[in-house]
Amino acid sequence: MTPRSFVYLAAVAALSVLLAIVSFAANNQWSAGKATGAKLLPTLADSIRQVAEIEIRQGDTSVVLEKTGDSWGLKNRGGYPVDVAKVRTLLVSLGEAELIETKTRRADRYAALELEEPAEKSAKSRLVRIAGAKGDVIAEVVIGKKRPEAYGTGKAGGTYVRKPGDPQSWLANVDLEPSLAVKDWAKTSVLTMDTAKISRISIEIPGEQALKAERPAAGARDKGAKDDKDAKDAKTPAEPAKLGFVGFPSEGKKLKDATAAEAIARAVSSIEMEDVRKPAASPAAGVGVVKIESADGPTTTLRLRKDGDEHWLSVIATGEGEAKKAAEEISGRTKGWEFKVPALKAESILKKRADLLEAPAAEKK
Repeated sequence: MTPRSFVYLAAVAALSVLLAIVSFAANNQWSAGKATGAKLLPTLADSIRQVAEIEIRQGDTSVVLEKTGDSWGLKNRGGYPVDVAKVRTLLVSLGEAELIETKTRRADRYAALELEEPAEKSAKSRLVRIAGAKGDVIAEVVIGKKRPEAYGTGKAGGTYVRKPGDPQSWLANVDLEPSLAVKDWAKTSVLTMDTAKISRISIEIPGEQALKAERPAAGARDKGAKDDKDAKDAKTPAEPAKLGFVGFPSEGKKLKDATAAEAIARAVSSIEMEDVRKPAASPAAGVGVVKIESADGPTTTLRLRKDGDEHWLSVIATGEGEAKKAAEEISGRTKGWEFKVPALKAESILKKRADLLEAPAAEKK
């Protein structure tokens, strides 16, 4: 090969490589370089006081946050109150977000960044639409996959985003994850009480014999014990007597767990919700009723029912004297609402007598 031919072939090869690089960049466009930190939603910060509604949508699922006065509530959950601080955090994060790095412009590559059309049933992307009091759209953004530690180990992550109608996708410099779960916006605690102060529990389930448990009065649990040994130390409070079932089990029967009554008390003493709604007309049947009486506290009644595969609970609290204030606090949060609770929680509260008894020896074999 002559030197001239070699130079010619080398030039052709270099040109081919250059054209291939240009073609790859034009057709793939995963990243077209760095941006200068332009705002994701440049007008949001100045309009944040005008925001009256935030819709988060993914496929057929949505949650709508609505402002009423100085409060925020779940519009599609009857206005149930949400944590204002969480709403503020989302708006501030969106208002401060900057576009750091350009990504793909190709719609067939959006799925890799979880930026496909949010209306699609299987979409992993979420559309966030922010509107004013008259329904005017202030800002819209499609939010995709998070990129942990996008700016180095131990540093905050980033999030892939794009604007509806604009093919360009970006990596933003904030960690965005607007949730569609009600429990991530509202306070989830439905009921909290001191288990040791629960003095009596009754459970009534349609078609079942009622179940009752009581805590023996102080001093009644061991009449033969000496006072000085019972107290042990005047500075150390005596451990409360354990709850026990009344008239159950009958002779010849045995409990699977000797502490079963205490287990029910623990179950009712801390209840968290997964969802919330305005209750429909009270069903005539199929409602389990649990009445909880507390020493120096309110009497709380739980109504549990099954709706399909879901378990829903409502709460009524009453009290007099010192207990009245606590009852009013519970009622203020729960009156007029029905709460979805985990199946395991419902099953640990609504116990039938048969659930608590050991199987006869013949059945064990």
